[in-house]
Amino acid sequence: MQPSESDDSIVVREAWRIGEAWRHPLVCDKLQRAWLLRLRESIDAKQRSSWVQRWGRQVGKSWANIAFALSEMQRRRGIIVRYAALTGKSCAAIVLPTFERLALTMPRGVVPKLNEQRGTITAPNGSSLVFAGTDNEQFDRLRGPFAHIICLDESGFYADLEAVERALLPQLNTTHGLLSYFSSPPETSAHPWVQRDAAAQARGQWSRETIYTSPRYSAEDVASIERAEAERLGLTVEQLKASTYWQREYEARIVTEEQRAAVPAWTEEAQAALVGDWMRPPHFDAYVALDPGKTGDPHAALFGFHDPATNTLTIEDELELRSATTHIGAWAEAIKAKEATLWGVNRWEGTLSGATHEHLRALNLDALFLRTHSATAPRQPWMRVGDDDARVTVDLALQHGIGVLPSAKHDKALWVDTLNQLVRERRVRVHRRCVRLLEQLRSTLWNRTRSQWERTDKDHGDPTDDPVYMAHNVTWHRDCRPPVPVDPGLREAQRMMLGRPPALGLEAMVRLHPRR
Repeated sequence: MQPSESDDSIVVREAWRIGEAWRHPLVCDKLQRAWLLRLRESIDAKQRSSWVQRWGRQVGKSWANIAFALSEMQRRRGIIVRYAALTGKSCAAIVLPTFERLALTMPRGVVPKLNEQRGTITAPNGSSLVFAGTDNEQFDRLRGPFAHIICLDESGFYADLEAVERALLPQLNTTHGLLSYFSSPPETSAHPWVQRDAAAQARGQWSRETIYTSPRYSAEDVASIERAEAERLGLTVEQLKASTYWQREYEARIVTEEQRAAVPAWTEEAQAALVGDWMRPPHFDAYVALDPGKTGDPHAALFGFHDPATNTLTIEDELELRSATTHIGAWAEAIKAKEATLWGVNRWEGTLSGATHEHLRALNLDALFLRTHSATAPRQPWMRVGDDDARVTVDLALQHGIGVLPSAKHDKALWVDTLNQLVRERRVRVHRRCVRLLEQLRSTLWNRTRSQWERTDKDHGDPTDDPVYMAHNVTWHRDCRPPVPVDPGLREAQRMMLGRPPALGLEAMVRLHPRR
């Protein structure tokens, strides 16, 4: 005999009374219950743990975590749950309707008390859930001496995940509590949430679920959602499923948002073709691209060479120092040391074809630049290019003997297009040792106005500036290879064949060119 709905309601109310409501099918589906069982086992083991739930949209990650938190509040007297989301508004939009729906299934005597203004849900036994966004003054609500469960909803989109962690994670030190990251993947793999995802996967404290694996949806439901999303975006279903939007939001894949990617041409296929242990040819021009860090951003530099035989640019090494702890002089010395290690110090004459560059004239640096790149200066790469910071340019030249051709930033979007085209043509290669650069090529995003790189709590894409500067300033038409020696006998034969013929008289010319 199948239990009636009223029987189920009675069972659910009793499950709430003992703090086990999440186990009932009317509260959580099969997928949610399997995940929450792992969290419960971790709590009962009384060992601090960190879990990552990489679930796509509408799979039920927020519902499952709130149902579990409310169950634990009833099961354990006096515990504190801290629940964070992207903003105060989004947090309220997640927590409040979920709580209201779950409260309808609770027996009257155990329904927690909601204080929306203070952002708290308090159970009769003294346990509480505190919820707030991470974007404004509400964030202070999440601070406290301790917590037993910390839920970081939408954590793949926090502007400063590490700041949130610094405020919340110490609260688990004495409780040996549980930390739960759950989110659909961020728009870029540079977000630190991706690191948390990888670490949790390695520990076995991880789950990835999609719209295709959720028991909430039948095949017909999924097909209907695909058609609706495709129509909304003006795409075919096939185009939708191939888009980074669908793959990220509904399939929970970590892919960079293609519409905002700085270097969309740097695909997996491009990376497979362009990354390797590249060797220098016998003759090449060396280039250095520099981007000094400001306000704590890193000092970044890339080192590459142009091969005239293949007309390709190869970026063979990188340098990154934190500006907060590294003086500009130390960075300059590190650059010179790297140049010497890669290419030696006696190869170049120190001349530079771009000494009359318009940016130099605008900065009144012509004489300075010619002096630091003259034949009497220390020998150096064919060209160094970098950020158009006049103060840094002068300092590097006068104090440290490093001449830099400034690159103006007002043409940045056009120059980025140049880099993308070179990648598509397979004319820019990267040595596999350039780990930081490769990370940035895959992950750097434009901001919403496409005026600069999207800033994360890690950096703002500095290493991506350097290949842009370098690729734009390469003297692509220059051939540094020495001329091929010509045999004297062959040279004389060529002179005779290509030389001017002897003068002809009028009579001979008429014979050669008769009238028709």
